Amino acid sequence: MIWVLVVVQWLHVFFAIFWFGAVLTIDFLVIPTALSLPAQVQQTFGGAFGQRAPKVVLPVAIIAIVLGIIRGVTGGVLGNIGSAYGLTWTASLVLGIGLACWGYFLIAPTADRLQKIAPGAKFDAAIARIRVLTISELFGFAVILTFMIAMRFGF
Repeated sequence: MIWVLVVVQWLHVFFAIFWFGAVLTIDFLVIPTALSLPAQVQQTFGGAFGQRAPKVVLPVAIIAIVLGIIRGVTGGVLGNIGSAYGLTWTASLVLGIGLACWGYFLIAPTADRLQKIAPGAKFDAAIARIRVLTISELFGFAVILTFMIAMRFGF
């Protein structure tokens, strides 16, 4: 049974890193690079990226969340939900689901609209909105990371 727990933990961490890493890459590499391109290229790239990214990131996020649930249940958190660990696990779960919804319902539709907006003030405003939303998402990831570290030490 311990091997199942190890595999679930490993996969959970892997998919969480993938999800978090995708957001970091978008914020610090993709968006700044796209902004350095001519407006027409920004529109073409931004629209294509906005259609592709949610098809990859959302399933990765869902897998990370589901594996976190499996990890918690197999690790016995349900029998100890009122403990510091159980409360931290529950807060992490709620925040993880919230971040997945944040990306799917706020960031993805804004990015998808880039292909439909002509370069100019509205396009620039959509890019600025995406930046604010993705940077805000990083704060949520920082909180989850803090929770994960706390849980490792029994908090």
